Amino acid sequence: MDQRGIFLVGFSGTGKSTVARLVGARLGWPVHDVDAAVVERGGLTIPQIFEREGEAGFRRREAEALEAVSGAAPFVVATGGGAVLSEANRRLMAGRGWVVALEGRPETLHGRIARHRQRDEPDAVRPLLDAGDPLERVRALKESRQPVYALADWTVHTDRLTPEQVAAEVLRARELLEATV
Repeated sequence: MDQRGIFLVGFSGTGKSTVARLVGARLGWPVHDVDAAVVERGGLTIPQIFEREGEAGFRRREAEALEAVSGAAPFVVATGGGAVLSEANRRLMAGRGWVVALEGRPETLHGRIARHRQRDEPDAVRPLLDAGDPLERVRALKESRQPVYALADWTVHTDRLTPEQVAAEVLRARELLEATV
C-alpha cells in the first residue's frame, strides 16, 4: 500500500493545528493547515470569506484547499472543524490517509477558544460561533457534527492531555492503524 497521510479532524479548540505541527516534526513530514491554506490561496481572511460568500463559499474553498494540500503523501493535515461535513471531503480523506478525530468536552473547547480570543490569535475568529451564547453555540454545533467526527479511524480525547501527549497518541494511532493494512 502507498504511504498514507494523517488528517486531524475535530471541533474548534481541540488542538488540530498545534498537534499537526508536533506530529509532522516527529515524523519529518510536511504539515498543512486547511484554514491557513484557504486564507493564503484566496487572499481573504475567513471572516471576510464568510461575509462575502457565506458558509457555502467558505466550504467550497475549504474543499479545494483540502484537495490541494493532500495531493502527495506523506503529510499531516489539520482540517477545519467543519471539513468533515462534506461527504466528498470525507471520501478524499479516507482515500488518502488516516483520519484521527481530536475530541473534547464543550466546556473545555469553549475555554480554549476564549483563551485564543483573549490572546488575539489570528485563527481565533470563528464566524459560526459568533452568535448568541458562545458555550451554547459550541454545544449545539459540536452535537450536530458528532456523527461525522465519529466516522474517524481513531479518536483521541484531548481534555486532560497536553498537546505533546495528544501528538504521542496520534503517532500511536498511526502505528496501530498501519499494522491493520
